[in-house]
Amino acid sequence: MNMLGLATVAAAALGLATFAALAQQAAQPEPAGPSAPPQTAATPPAGQAAPRVWNVERVQCSSLLGADDDDRASAAMFYYGYLAARAGIHVIDTTKIADNVAKVMKQCAATPNMTVPRAFRTALAKQK
Repeated sequence: MNMLGLATVAAAALGLATFAALAQQAAQPEPAGPSAPPQTAATPPAGQAAPRVWNVERVQCSSLLGADDDDRASAAMFYYGYLAARAGIHVIDTTKIADNVAKVMKQCAATPNMTVPRAFRTALAKQK
C-alpha cells in the first residue's frame, strides 16, 4: 500500500468515531411515552472517550447524508472496505472508488431510509 492509501485509511479511521456517534443518535428509539425517563449517558473518567456501540448494518442513508463532509467521506471509506471484506473481495481497484462512492451517495439521496450497506449493494450491483 502506498502512502496515499495509508493516509486515506488513517483519515477514514479518524472520522468514524464522529460518524458512529451520529449513527447511534439516529438509531436510538423514541421514549415509550411521557412517563419514560430521559436517557442519559454516564460520564467517562477524565481522558477517556465515551464508549460507542453501533450496528453498521442498520445505519440509514439519512445519517450518512447528514454527516459533515469529512465524516461522510470517512464513513463511506469504512463501508467500502467493510463490505468488500464481507463479500470476500481481496483486490480493490482504487481507480473506481470515487465513482463507486458517488453512485452510493446518489442511491442514498434517492432512498434516505435505506440502510447504508443496502445502498452500497444496490448502487454497485447496477454496474455488473
